[in-house]
Amino acid sequence: MKNKLFPLISILTLLTLLGTAATCNMCGINLTTDTTTTATTKSDESESVVESIVETTTIETAEETISESSQDIELVDFSELVAIFAIANNPGDKLITFYSDADEAGLKEINGAIGEDGQFYTIEYVKKQASNDQDSFRVVSDNFDNMEGYIYSVIGDNLVPNNTYYLCNSEVINKEDLLTTVSTGTEVLDQDTKIQIEDIKGRSLQEGWLIDKYSDGTQVLIVVFEPKGNNLLMSIVLKTADGIKFLDYPVVSDGQSAWRVDDGGKIYPKLFSILFAAPTKEGLLLVICWAGAEGENTIILLENADGLSQLPYEIGRYWSPI
Repeated sequence: MKNKLFPLISILTLLTLLGTAATCNMCGINLTTDTTTTATTKSDESESVVESIVETTTIETAEETISESSQDIELVDFSELVAIFAIANNPGDKLITFYSDADEAGLKEINGAIGEDGQFYTIEYVKKQASNDQDSFRVVSDNFDNMEGYIYSVIGDNLVPNNTYYLCNSEVINKEDLLTTVSTGTEVLDQDTKIQIEDIKGRSLQEGWLIDKYSDGTQVLIVVFEPKGNNLLMSIVLKTADGIKFLDYPVVSDGQSAWRVDDGGKIYPKLFSILFAAPTKEGLLLVICWAGAEGENTIILLENADGLSQLPYEIGRYWSPI
């Protein structure tokens, strides 16, 4: 494939130079590891596709951050990954792309799709579809036949209708490259981990959840800290045998919206789903979908020596009203 999802030199340079990237149909959020830093002013609510936000921590090559228990998994070549995302139709037998960094030749080489919790499907290219005058511009399965995108058929399995999928070439990333999920759904954060996080951040937790656990012991958590007036803080947390790492989302709430439009200043863990976790030489790669009232963001996180960074890609589905 010619176009790369994460060309390392350009991403490293961009993350080093940029502060906060554009906001999305999530409200304006300033990514920082300083829990006292407040959010940027909330962007206007609009019918635009979800925009990206980016953590400014410099990505460092940190092969040593991959735990020993995941060394039996072949490390993904980060530079060969391409951003291609699609949704499934209502019968669950086809996919159509809504975001792609690949050219047409690369799209025709796609033969794999990864769904929630690392479910891997074999697919094959069918055709390019043009939009028509019935296109609602909502990225939902009910609009599948009307929207523009590249269509694929699934072989031997059924997809979950309307879900988001990451599309790939199985020679670049396949099921054997992914961490194996050993628990699904959400669990309330255990007391020992809660105390650890509070000690690290120096701030009391309001609530927290385990949203995914893998066979090597890696855990992905969502935690919400006690508010300081209208200043709220939520973090995505990576817990491994090597320690705990954070990506912070501080925001100022207006009482109606905070992290997402019309979220009431609340975090709902069931609105997060992890497509997959894959070890790379740069650190663990996480692809997470975060749903809201108006749409869904897909965020791409990369572990580095000091924490987690969100990579600057605008990947989103607009679906309001469904």
